[in-house]
Amino acid sequence: MILIIGSEGQLGQNLKSVLKSSKVFNKKKINIEDYHKTFRALKKLKPKYVFNCAAYHNTIKCEFNSNKAFSVNTNAVLNLAKISNILNFKLIHFSTDYVFDGKKSRPYVESDLENPINIYGLSKYYGEKLIKLYSKKFLIIRLTSLYSEFPCRAKKGMNFIDKMIDLHRRKKNISVNDLRISPTYVHDAAKQIKKIYKKINNRTIHLASEGSTTWFEFSKFIFSELKIKKKIKKVKNFDNDQIKRPKYTVIKNEYLNKKKLNIMPTWKVSVRKYLKKKNYNLFNLNQ
Repeated sequence: MILIIGSEGQLGQNLKSVLKSSKVFNKKKINIEDYHKTFRALKKLKPKYVFNCAAYHNTIKCEFNSNKAFSVNTNAVLNLAKISNILNFKLIHFSTDYVFDGKKSRPYVESDLENPINIYGLSKYYGEKLIKLYSKKFLIIRLTSLYSEFPCRAKKGMNFIDKMIDLHRRKKNISVNDLRISPTYVHDAAKQIKKIYKKINNRTIHLASEGSTTWFEFSKFIFSELKIKKKIKKVKNFDNDQIKRPKYTVIKNEYLNKKKLNIMPTWKVSVRKYLKKKNYNLFNLNQ
């Protein structure tokens, strides 16, 4: 049996859709911050695989509410790691590109040294470390710059693409930063995860769309594909520099490529697929 924790989020909902041929149990009310309640719930369910999609990932809120960030992203992960050994399930946990400091100019690979520079990255980094220390059967998957047709609550229900289109519709001025990323369509990531979660054991891997861009170039590509003429201002950072962010968070699927398991398309192919699926009305967009 497969259990998805955090099944109402972008990643959890996409995993539900691709794992539908398997027996998937979706439980929204498992409070993984409480060890004893989590243990009792999982003992009753007897899962073989547990996907932990739960995270406190609003980066600004993490900075100003570090107790909550470490409770969800670190301590709760330790709970799952310990319980996984007792109940003998495999823990598939999702981490982030923000475990790196962004000082490289080439894509990060799994063997690169972690050095988080904000609370979110630090809390996720410690979560990774605790899984490796306490869990006997695990897979840690680092993801980056996600977007999906399913709403992201931490971003007020909007992903980056939808936000850009919404700003255009409301005739707002648009400023976008030049941080370099690997935009990743969650549906593609979920299909990749389905292919590998049983095959790869006890390691950390990277999973992202192929290629890289900046948020600024990303926004220009979106408007180009939709034939929208829009002036966009490039800025050096965003959120008024409320927190430190790595300037370069491109990750490379080195292990997947090495094992010939990589099925991730380029980021441009994925964006075109997403726009087609959303079926935006081009006439209305250009009014």
